[in-house]
Amino acid sequence: MKKLNNKGAVLIIAYIVLFALITLSAGVAVFNFNEMNYARRYYFTKTAFWLAEAGVNIFMKNTSMLDDEQTKTIEYGDGIITLIKDDSDPTRRVVTATGSYRGVEKSIQIAYPASAPEVFRNTVSVNGPVVINGQRVAVVVNDKARLKGGIVNTAKYSRVFFEDKRGGVDERLVSLMYPDADKNGTLDEFNDFVQFNRTLLMSYPREDVMYIKGDGTYTVAPGQSLGGKKILFFDGQEGRANVIVQSCGVVEEDQNLTIISTGTVTLNQMGKTPHNAQLNIIAWSGYKETAVLPGIHNGMVFTHGKAHFDNIYDTSVTNGNLVANKGITIGEVWSTKTFNYVDMRTGDIVPPGFEGLIGGGTTGYVSRPDNWKAL
Repeated sequence: MKKLNNKGAVLIIAYIVLFALITLSAGVAVFNFNEMNYARRYYFTKTAFWLAEAGVNIFMKNTSMLDDEQTKTIEYGDGIITLIKDDSDPTRRVVTATGSYRGVEKSIQIAYPASAPEVFRNTVSVNGPVVINGQRVAVVVNDKARLKGGIVNTAKYSRVFFEDKRGGVDERLVSLMYPDADKNGTLDEFNDFVQFNRTLLMSYPREDVMYIKGDGTYTVAPGQSLGGKKILFFDGQEGRANVIVQSCGVVEEDQNLTIISTGTVTLNQMGKTPHNAQLNIIAWSGYKETAVLPGIHNGMVFTHGKAHFDNIYDTSVTNGNLVANKGITIGEVWSTKTFNYVDMRTGDIVPPGFEGLIGGGTTGYVSRPDNWKAL
């Protein structure tokens, strides 16, 4: 009887061990199955992403492939690449490349800014007349000057030279406008200017920009630790937050800085913009320039209002572009004010703060994207 009990116990233990082994084997099998599924899923996901990258590269080699169609599908090995363009924003083209493989989809989105308007190719662009009303004026404009209006010269003593002047030009070719940033159906309003620039600042790293809110008058002078900054935005009511720039040397070598104001910007031109640096200005209400000492300014100036040049008593040189949406007035210029054309773009890229501004004369988009992100 004792032997039978021992045999029964051994049988029970054997069953328990067998059950444990079966359970363990099933667990290992399920684990291996999950691992295999995970590996397959990872492989499918990576393959879909690589297909999306391939789609981006295909488009970058032939950026005109979507000019006449909205969508293009490309079979690529065992997968499919779909390219879709979005031109709803007039300032840029967005292209989405989607890779599909075994039911898995991954997408990459790239964006191309619109080609820079015609004003970037002119020394001076004026949506209005050039009024010369000082007693004594000496002005030289080299390369292209494009004007909607003509030149009104009432100076008593004047020496004015335009190398390549053309009047009666379509206003779209001699001005810049702001997109409908507040979505009210009307372009180029003050609210568009403010909203556009506030949104633009958010696209830059915080250390690259400075935002000043208020209606006072502000002074920008050398030695204010602006190195590395790309945009200073002085945001006030319309015609307020005026800025006085005390020297062309407020920027450091290789710096590309743009000062933006809801009011006026006055440049007391003296000194010299450092080598390979740019001091760009965007002023909603107007731009003013004076010079009591020799000065050389490198940069692009755009005002939605008028540009005023007065009390220039020493040699003053601007290398870059000037865009004045409401005309130019030139007062006392006792020495010589010279405008020279220099392309302020870096390749296809416009100066900070000028991204997305609307102008005429060009179509299409730049050759390389300025934005890339995985979706």
